[in-house]
Amino acid sequence: MAQKLPLKTYRGNCHCSAFVYTFEAPEIKTVHECNCSICYKKGYLWVRPSPDTFVVVQGSEEALTTYTFSTGTTLHKFCPTCATPLMGVKTATPPEMRRLVNAHAIQGINTRELQRLPFNGAALEPSYASPRHSGEEPSAVIENASLYYGSCHCGAVTLAFKSQLLDKNYPGAVSECNCSSCERNASIWVYPKREQVVIRGEENMGKYYFGTKSIAKTFCKKCGINLTNAAAELDEGEIAALDGNFRGLHALAKSLTPFNLRVLNGFHISEVKDVVQRVSGPEDGVPYVSP
Repeated sequence: MAQKLPLKTYRGNCHCSAFVYTFEAPEIKTVHECNCSICYKKGYLWVRPSPDTFVVVQGSEEALTTYTFSTGTTLHKFCPTCATPLMGVKTATPPEMRRLVNAHAIQGINTRELQRLPFNGAALEPSYASPRHSGEEPSAVIENASLYYGSCHCGAVTLAFKSQLLDKNYPGAVSECNCSSCERNASIWVYPKREQVVIRGEENMGKYYFGTKSIAKTFCKKCGINLTNAAAELDEGEIAALDGNFRGLHALAKSLTPFNLRVLNGFHISEVKDVVQRVSGPEDGVPYVSP
């Protein structure tokens, strides 16, 4: 008989702290990384709590937004305020196997150091059909440009992106930030000028502000996919009150449309892995304290 590993108590939360939970599991050293359409776009790293140890200590599961698609047998739950992808609940499996939690939202874990066990969910039927972008195309004039299309998972928000080829020679900035917000969404950021990006469905986008509230993290209100960094509309006094670093970031965000590369359909972030910069991003003006 295999020896049972000792259990540790872990605590996790969405970024805005509306939902906090604890669970027990053996020490987390490995996670499952699925490449299906939703897991890729959300950047999930899956951990399965030990049966019957998952406890909600703040908020309620009923207050989370639930998104499902295809066969409807997996309920993807995220915070409606900050869009943190929290968990998946499988309705067609034995009770002890039903709940999975996203390691990105667990406190005290460096996800960059975890061993990732791949799962080829993209090969499962029925296959996912990427939503089509039907709006205008970017006006930017770029020599030898490539045109990329992207979307949230449900298609309520789509975008078109005109750029130089996204590959190992891409000259623009690409970053993987591990600040408290970007870590939870596993975002991979690119920073094009405004005229390079057209977004359709902005009325379906939620905005989450924290810290100095000078930049919003936007997301699809239906499926929770993290989309862009958007500069807040601030008056001159509010801008002057910002710390110099964040004043510069706000000005930069107003001239650009930073977006999460995970939203691009038919593209995989591995294509730019050679140019991705892993950065320890600044918190938005106020140090983040886990609840």
